[in-house]
Amino acid sequence: MHKITTAIAILALACSAYSWDDTFPVYVNITKKHMDIGAMGGHMPDIFYTTLLDRYGSRYVVLHKEDEDDPGRIVWALYSENNGMLDSVIVDEKGNPYKSVGDGADGRIPPPLEEKLKHRHLENVVVAPLSVFDAIAVDLENCNSDHCPLCDHTMVTFVLELDSDRKSFIRRLQSYEPLLQRARKAGFSVFNFALLCGEMSCGDLTLFQEMFNSVGLEMPPPPKSKKLTQPPSTGGDVSRPLKNTDKDFDKVLKEVLKEIEKLGTTKVKRKKR
Repeated sequence: MHKITTAIAILALACSAYSWDDTFPVYVNITKKHMDIGAMGGHMPDIFYTTLLDRYGSRYVVLHKEDEDDPGRIVWALYSENNGMLDSVIVDEKGNPYKSVGDGADGRIPPPLEEKLKHRHLENVVVAPLSVFDAIAVDLENCNSDHCPLCDHTMVTFVLELDSDRKSFIRRLQSYEPLLQRARKAGFSVFNFALLCGEMSCGDLTLFQEMFNSVGLEMPPPPKSKKLTQPPSTGGDVSRPLKNTDKDFDKVLKEVLKEIEKLGTTKVKRKKR
């Protein structure tokens, strides 16, 4: 896990504890090895992925792993094909892709998935490695439906690992652009970004502006109201009315700044040792 030690990241945590309305924020956490969805104080299972070059180009595809140290095997799925390119993943009646782990040590041998469609008459069906974007899209659609009535169904925040090199980070962000398209298709209309930073700096507002510009998005406007509500924890009874807090945003910011000062003091002490 990355230690969040910068002002921008701490502010993101503060905003995750206090929502601008009566809904839980939805996050897509993206590292170089896995992705997951965060909502309602919890996280969906990690979806591991790797870069694969096949006849459809360079793609991020899902890996089945028993644990993080497992090298993993490729997960395959059924897709419709159009003019030699993958069109869309084929799903069952519950909205889940028809998928299976490939055969062989690394899962590169496609499994016989076509037999799952013996009662469905579809044309131009192929078996291809499952895109991690299609896998995450299923979880996003669940968050933006009756499966998660308290989730924010408008805005989604993408939380990314920051590279030491700014240009390579922006290129990697642009490679995730199909995921933004999947999120829009799932019903989300407002996109935001947050950064996970180790001991390095999280950059400044110019970096965030460059992030939005690089994928053709506009930075979302600040909330109009300063009134905050604190959603109930997932361990409580979510049917109870939400509790209004007496804290306004200015007070939350003061608390966050105190924590930033503590972190800065801690860093100086460690350097003296």
